[in-house]
Amino acid sequence: QENISINTDISSVVIHANKKDIYGLVSNLLVNAVKYNRKGGAVDISLFTSDGQAVLRVRNDGEPIPPEHQRRVFERFYRVDSGRSKAVGGTGLGLAIVKHVVDALSGTITLESSAEKGTAFTVRLPVSDN
Repeated sequence: QENISINTDISSVVIHANKKDIYGLVSNLLVNAVKYNRKGGAVDISLFTSDGQAVLRVRNDGEPIPPEHQRRVFERFYRVDSGRSKAVGGTGLGLAIVKHVVDALSGTITLESSAEKGTAFTVRLPVSDN
């Protein structure tokens, strides 16, 4: 309906984690990337291994998250724009869930957001020795 294209570059990666936790992490990032995108925009998803870490990057073409909000987006119930959030729905818990899972797996998450490059979340998790 919004004519959003999904682009993927996925490599096989093995980590030790609860399947439900990983599903919550990935699904929240993907749902947000689509929900907060612009009409006709794109979502780019990549997964690869680098320096002993699984790296998942999800980027969209939506409105950038203002710098003053970027540190708070991982807080429970925090919303950058409550008016827009009501229009697209949600509880304000998605990124808090993502952050909780990342922390529990001894990983990191970073956020980059600008009008020129869109918004990207990058998750780094330790890979399994298998």
